[in-house]
Amino acid sequence: MATIILNRTSEFINLLRNYKVYIDGKKVGTIYNGGTKKFIVTPGQHSIITKIDWCSSQTINFEVTNEEVKEFKNGGFKNANWLMPTALISILISYMMNLKYSFEYLFHFVVPAYLILVYYLTVGRKQYLTLTEIKTEQQEIMVLQ
Repeated sequence: MATIILNRTSEFINLLRNYKVYIDGKKVGTIYNGGTKKFIVTPGQHSIITKIDWCSSQTINFEVTNEEVKEFKNGGFKNANWLMPTALISILISYMMNLKYSFEYLFHFVVPAYLILVYYLTVGRKQYLTLTEIKTEQQEIMVLQ
């Protein structure tokens, strides 16, 4: 049997939430923050997608042969690890400056981060999670030959 290995990155934004894993449209399990899961599949053509609430990754179609291992990396949207902490720090600094110096530019600090988050939760909801295939050394050698 063929094997699929899914590695989830450790991230701040979805720390306490598990991703649902779908192979060929069927839910086969969940993966926790920083976790790794193995799934046994039959040889042939397959698709994989991960979901969280109404958001998901893009579907990846791939072919796997008997005894072959395909490895995938899964995580949150691009720059998610720095976007939310930066937005929170900006809000706190702006609030403190407003208390002491009548700093009224909180809007300018918060809106860009807010708009990026709104994009990924609406129009870009199918790109909220990233899912990429990791090429193994064996696959790279076969491509070079």
